[in-house]
Amino acid sequence: MNDNRRIVYALTAVFLVVLVAPVFAEEMPVMPYDSLMDDRVSADGYIEREDGEFEYPAEFTNRATGMTVSWGFDDSLMYLGVETKGTGWFGIGFGSPTMDESNFLVGYYTDEAADVINLVGKGHGHEVAGSVDALASDWDIDFDEETGVRCWEVIYPLNWRGEGASGWTAGNEVLDGTAISGLEPGEIYDLVIAQHSKTADLSARHTHRTTIKFQMGDNPRTAEDEE
Repeated sequence: MNDNRRIVYALTAVFLVVLVAPVFAEEMPVMPYDSLMDDRVSADGYIEREDGEFEYPAEFTNRATGMTVSWGFDDSLMYLGVETKGTGWFGIGFGSPTMDESNFLVGYYTDEAADVINLVGKGHGHEVAGSVDALASDWDIDFDEETGVRCWEVIYPLNWRGEGASGWTAGNEVLDGTAISGLEPGEIYDLVIAQHSKTADLSARHTHRTTIKFQMGDNPRTAEDEE
């Protein structure tokens, strides 16, 4: 067999291996609707998963960052829990495939301080949109020494500006700079997931970041109203 024929056979074999190799792709996460979210979730910085009792109706772990997001929504609020084993800041941003114009919720927990902050992305930087106490109806952040997991939980309005926004967010000028005004059932949005694995300094550039698409679940009550 001449060298050219050997090359052709080798390339054909490689092509067939690639052709039949399984493709591993993460499914698009869905934030589901649950009318009982207010009863399910306690925003205490700890996510309950024991004895088959799951605090949130859905969760997913993002491979690129190693962070786990738990979530759900009801008629007016979304309920979010974000966990990491990193020791720095960590958060998620809604509405933009980049930090720019994302409505970004970020938390940190250290021996000296702990907080959850609402930011709006401005280019490669950000602007603080105000105290989370004024923007979220409930929130907390905590550190589990047994598992080494830091977790923040936030209950946040589905609409944070414009028509349908609650009073405490509608007049916030910084939130006017977000790419979208809120989240609607059934729609698909961009989600930025990012963290700095070692420092809580928010000026430090992320060590891990990814952008994914996610979908809001359908709200059966809205569908009934439209009939």
